[in-house]
This record gives sequence, structure tokens and C-alpha cells, in this order.
Amino acid sequence: MEEPMNEMDERMDRFRLFFRNNGFYVVLVLCLLVVGVAIALLAWPKQTDMTAEAPTDDAPIVIVGQSNDERLNEALSAPTAVPVPPTPIPKPSVLPTPSPVLATPEPTAKHASTSEKAAPPVQGEVIFGYAVDKLLYSVTLDQWTTHDAVDIAADAGTEVKCAFSGTVERVGKDDALGYTVVVQHANGRSTLYGNLAENVRVHPGDKVSAGDVLGTVGTSAISECALKPHLHFAVYVDGTPKDPAKYVRLG
Repeated sequence: MEEPMNEMDERMDRFRLFFRNNGFYVVLVLCLLVVGVAIALLAWPKQTDMTAEAPTDDAPIVIVGQSNDERLNEALSAPTAVPVPPTPIPKPSVLPTPSPVLATPEPTAKHASTSEKAAPPVQGEVIFGYAVDKLLYSVTLDQWTTHDAVDIAADAGTEVKCAFSGTVERVGKDDALGYTVVVQHANGRSTLYGNLAENVRVHPGDKVSAGDVLGTVGTSAISECALKPHLHFAVYVDGTPKDPAKYVRLG
């Protein structure tokens, strides 16, 4: 009996020694086994339920949203138009009505028309014209010369009338133009009437109106004696000769 007891004690000693040396690992393995079993137990009902709910091959599969009616399927598969809210129409802002602006006519350059020109001192043809920037041939002088007036043909004794109202400035006999009358008008304008007859009817300082008779046509101008009877008529503005045709109506 002693041998079996000794052998048993010897085995117990070896077991205790093994447990003493490896007990930690044994306990760790046991804990892992317990955790694994617990996890398996918790997961087991879900797997059962999923297996129970899984359809068999014989069971008909119903897809939500489909029907045996092809028209209904087309209607269900067609994209649904999303309603777009209407764009609000902006209200037109009320603008103040602009007040009508009356256009002011621009001042136009005033040109002297034929009706605005004065009547000629005598009625007749111009036989020797105005020329200050060119030369005209003078039969009397037999040379080319300038001419700051117009010579209007008229019979001797024809009345010579004042072209504009004004004041008689000078009456006398010029060496070249014979008996002359000079009348001063407004705006620096003056007129000269030459080759008159001796019987001049006005005197210096007389107030005259347009149309008043100053004298008669004569032949007193020595520088123009080769021409037929005429009136030598000149217009000056601030002492500068101007073309009489711009101020009086000439034939």
C-alpha cells in the first residue's frame, strides 16, 4: 500500500508544482473560454431569427414598387417631377413722370435776305462794280484800278434818295467824284453819293430818313467822266468799304 500512496503523493506534488508554475495561464485560458461561450450564447438567437426569416427558394419574391401591370410599372419607374415654385414677378417700380422740357431754339445766324435790304438810291444797271481785292479796267483813266463803290446807270436829273435814315455829315465837291453827299447812320455805317448835279438839296447836320431826296444824278465826277450818267454809291462800316450789294437791292 505504501507504494501506491507514494506514487499518488508524487503525482499531487507534480500537479501542484505545475499549477504553481502555470496557474496564471490556466486561469487565463479558462476565462477566454467563458467569454467565448457567453458571446456564442448571445449571438445564437439572432442567427436563429435570421435563418427563420430567410425566404426559401419556392417562396415568391415580392419587390416593392413593381406590379404585373406594365403601365403601372412604367408610371412607377418614371421620374417624378419636382414642383418648382413659381418665380415671383417683380412689381414695376413707379418712376416719376419726367416733366416735359421745352426745347429752346438755338439762335440762328441772321442773314440779310433780299427783302431785308434797303431800296437802291436810284433804279438802274450797275455799269462799274465793286472791286477792292481785284483790279478793274477804267476807261476814263485808261488803267487797271480798284473801285470801292458801284456805279449805277441813271439819266441825268434822276432823283437820288437816301438809302438809310441818318444825319448828313458832309456836302461838297470832290476832285475825283464831283459833288458828293456823305450820310452817317447807326452802328458805324455811312453812305456816300457821288457824281451828283450841283443842285444838292441837303446840308451838313440835316436829319434824313430812308427815301429822302438828297440831290440828282449829274456828270461832275472827273475820274468817271468816260462813263454814261450814273450815281457813284459807296457803303462804309467804321471807315472800311463794304460791298453795297450786301445792304441794298441792286439790279
